[in-house]
Amino acid sequence: EHSNFQTLLVNIVLVLVAISSVLCFIVFVYLLTLTNFSDALSFTVVLMVASIPIAIEIVTTTTLALGSKELSHDGAIVTRLAAIEDMAGMSILCSDKTGTLTMNKMVIQEETPVYKKGESQYSLLRYAAMAAKWWEPPRDAL
Repeated sequence: EHSNFQTLLVNIVLVLVAISSVLCFIVFVYLLTLTNFSDALSFTVVLMVASIPIAIEIVTTTTLALGSKELSHDGAIVTRLAAIEDMAGMSILCSDKTGTLTMNKMVIQEETPVYKKGESQYSLLRYAAMAAKWWEPPRDAL
């Protein structure tokens, strides 16, 4: 399963590889005017290998692991590193503790606080259903 953050990292690496390839080709053509073919090629290969960020995913995974360790000191339970990425992009998290952990069952409460006139529990549930990812298989919320 690829998270949004991993997809973003892959796109960044692809763009950097494309830019690096173009720049290495320009350097290779310039070096051909100054030196022989084998020296220009060896320098260009070294430059290409040095310019591609191979370890970017390792560094970000390590950073997320350290972040989950810090969260565990505060009492948070992190089961997937992708959850940290998803939480970083949230502005509002709505949750309640009415049986979700004890009974392993999520329920909709009777009274739903509505902060905008004209909205009801039905309209909020409809918005939540429209925002849900229906193309992914259902997963346990816990």
